[in-house]
Amino acid sequence: MSKSVANALHLPHMRANPFSPRPIESSDYALLVGRTELMSNLRHHLRFGSPRLMILLGERGTGRTSVLQTLGNLSPTPYSFSYYPEGETSNILLHELYCLIVGYDVPPSTNPLVEEMVASLEGKSGDLPLISFDFPNVGGADLAQVFERLTSVLRRLRALVIVALTPAQLSAWPDDLQNEYDITEPLEDFNSASIRALIDKRISQVSNEGWSAPQSVIEDTIAHTGGRPLQVVKHFRDLIDAEKGASTAFSRKQEMIQSMDLEPNDAKNRMASQVEPLESLVDESEEMVPPIEDLEAKVQHEPEDDFQWDVSEIEPELEEDFPEEPVEEQFNDGGETSPEFELPSLEVDQTDEPDLSKALGGAVLQMEPGTEPPLPVSAFGGLTDRQRTAKVEIGLDNALRPKASGPMTAKPDTSMHFSPEEPEIDSMETTYWVADSLPEPQPEPEPAPVQTPVMDPLAAKSIGENLRKDKPRPAASTFPLDFEKVSSLNDSEISIVEASIAREVSPSDAALQAYLAVGRPRLSQIFNGLHKAGILSVRKKGRTRLFRISDQAKAHFTDGHMEV
Repeated sequence: MSKSVANALHLPHMRANPFSPRPIESSDYALLVGRTELMSNLRHHLRFGSPRLMILLGERGTGRTSVLQTLGNLSPTPYSFSYYPEGETSNILLHELYCLIVGYDVPPSTNPLVEEMVASLEGKSGDLPLISFDFPNVGGADLAQVFERLTSVLRRLRALVIVALTPAQLSAWPDDLQNEYDITEPLEDFNSASIRALIDKRISQVSNEGWSAPQSVIEDTIAHTGGRPLQVVKHFRDLIDAEKGASTAFSRKQEMIQSMDLEPNDAKNRMASQVEPLESLVDESEEMVPPIEDLEAKVQHEPEDDFQWDVSEIEPELEEDFPEEPVEEQFNDGGETSPEFELPSLEVDQTDEPDLSKALGGAVLQMEPGTEPPLPVSAFGGLTDRQRTAKVEIGLDNALRPKASGPMTAKPDTSMHFSPEEPEIDSMETTYWVADSLPEPQPEPEPAPVQTPVMDPLAAKSIGENLRKDKPRPAASTFPLDFEKVSSLNDSEISIVEASIAREVSPSDAALQAYLAVGRPRLSQIFNGLHKAGILSVRKKGRTRLFRISDQAKAHFTDGHMEV
């Protein structure tokens, strides 16, 4: 606000500053301005018994709370909720509503609680009760989760239910939940007429004299606040405080402007008298730069004796020509002249394989299948086995294996030496060939005597089955369902959800890795994100984690919420 406007207020004598940013209470309903049409419609619903669910839409600072408080003066029994409880919010709000409508003897079960509230309101006549909810500092997703449970109960009550929401909160509500409520038009900001009506009603509360605010003051207020009701009230509060001598942000700004003592458009008057007007730079530059022909003539007529060229020219050193030899010959020559830089030979001497038959005395050892010793296990043995298993599952093992071309013929192993003596045949029925050096077979041990079982096998089996039934199964761990995450799934996450509905999946699933073109670490991150969002549940089977669709997500999808 300019200095001239601040000095032209001419405020009347007032007992107090009438402009306060707190919401209007029901006893001060006369102070509400700019909402005549909205209040007329809401009064109609209360008087003519039209129960319905409504959403009062408006930005923060537009007076949503003031509208609800003022409307409570028109209802015989207003029930307002402005404190958001933590924990089981829907149950707490339901119990508080029961205490206001019926009494403090709350039933332990929910169904009798709802039936008693419905019966209590149905037995009343006259104007409708008003039930209002105003939680401006709560996220829209949290409110949507609460009212999804309360809407089915609120719809049965004979009352006018109004929920105050901002556009940001309403955008987080699903479409099916929004369709349950009648949404009002967004509350508009004040114009010049609304601001003047606000000034008249506020000043009349604290002064016997009226105040006709200048139009320049109202226009300056709209320029500073944009017409937002809360900002308009704060602006007039600071304006009156500054006029009465209190130090406010508005008064400090005015004092800073006044201390500068500047008049508008006085820059020409404050300019020094001896300053000459500036000439055009284009013309001056054209005069200062001589033509190109004059410069060439001046260079030709300049004497050359002004400079002495006594410094001898430095001849550039001629670089030695590189020998025109192949690159390989240069390396060979360099190796002969500088043996200290000779690289070690990479050739490996071929050595004959040792003759194992001679070391074992000419005998050939045979090993039955399944009796071979275990392979040596290194530090990375487990990783190698998992990689080999993954290749076999995906099919890379057969794809990378070289294919043999042409028929393969067996060749004898020349390194094995057999005894030149012919084996002896014990009888015509014998089909075993035994070398002379092999030890004689040990006689088979006699079978142990059959022992009589201590208990009947059928009874023992039944006892084992009972023990297996009584053994508790590990419960799958789940998190609460995150509705915002459900509404923002990408293609990869949707594919995992589809697979988890059909079967149990794990991050090591080769089919999912190949379909999504990701590795196991990235697939494990996606699984963990869906698990924390409550979409998947997990159980452990040994060292493997198996994921499947959670019960709450399955119920959410099957109830027709897939469009969310």
